[in-house]
Amino acid sequence: MSTRLGNPGRSPSHFEPSQLPGVSAPELLRAARRILRSRTRAPRYWAAADRLSDLWLGGPLRSSSEFQLAASADLGAVIDWLYDEPLSSSASAAEELVGLTGRLQEMVDFEKALALLRRFETAPLEPEAELVEATRAIIATLTVHGYATLHGRGSAELATRWLEAWADAMWRQNVQQQQTCGFGLLARLPPGERPACMARLGLTPEDLMPRSTSFSEGVEEFLERYGETAASTVAVLGGLPFSTLPTSEVEALLRLCTGEAGLLTPISRLLRLAPDVSFDPAEAMNTGVFASAAEQRRSVLEVVSEGKLSKPELDARLGQEWARFSVQARRLLEERMATHAEQVGPEVASGWLPALYTLLERLVPGTWKG
Repeated sequence: MSTRLGNPGRSPSHFEPSQLPGVSAPELLRAARRILRSRTRAPRYWAAADRLSDLWLGGPLRSSSEFQLAASADLGAVIDWLYDEPLSSSASAAEELVGLTGRLQEMVDFEKALALLRRFETAPLEPEAELVEATRAIIATLTVHGYATLHGRGSAELATRWLEAWADAMWRQNVQQQQTCGFGLLARLPPGERPACMARLGLTPEDLMPRSTSFSEGVEEFLERYGETAASTVAVLGGLPFSTLPTSEVEALLRLCTGEAGLLTPISRLLRLAPDVSFDPAEAMNTGVFASAAEQRRSVLEVVSEGKLSKPELDARLGQEWARFSVQARRLLEERMATHAEQVGPEVASGWLPALYTLLERLVPGTWKG
């Protein structure tokens, strides 16, 4: 499965603050978030999401604005919701999944995002707007104002590098969402209809058969392939331009997250595995399904279609994998943070990982015991 950047976040050839639309960014975000929150998940879910977002991002990264909440609490949950929606509908689900990816990805192109925001100057986002349009409004706002904020802090180069990283993060998350949802769609189709659907979703026959041959290796392979569906990279990068940390530390943090150190890779995998420790048999694709297919040396579709996985057994095995993987990831994170501690500054160096560990402890109680 390819996760290469398919729709680059093109920065403007020339940028002036006067290009920014007159619509208030915080007000537009609030309007979009009200639409999404009122029509998707329960209020209790959103209250918990806001608390967790502030815990591991707001405080440690000094990024607790409306922008950060939209990037973290709202975007990940709603995009996950949007990709699940077509699966309950028609035979056009594959086209709908691919179309959704395209519509979301358009909004990391600066000029297209700016055009949407300018449209809202004369035609405000109404409460009855489509969920996809409200989501596009959030992505567009983060794209345009993220770039403008970093540019305004005196670093056009930093703004451009951030936009490229932001676009890539959105692409990888959305394509991985599209393809994991595609497994559920394929499992319901007759075998003769699957090849055309796979081609449309960007899946190959190799994607259906894990390379791994053990449960533990299957866990690792699933996280390598689909770790970005946790939306943690989007959450961090979407709020980063609005951090009140010094610009030099924001720049160092961007390098730490997306450069050779790649701090966000183990973070994304931890946050993808954490909810899967409790196996959900209603999900067509998750860590337990993929790792079981690897161990049985069978196609993922065979395992999904058969539907005979035992929740008690998988809960126990995934708990063991979490204990192993989380300790390894923690060691790696601390090594990488120590290497860059001076550049990212004392607040991030001493506070971010402990905040992440607190979050993980809440998601999987007992994580750091024993």
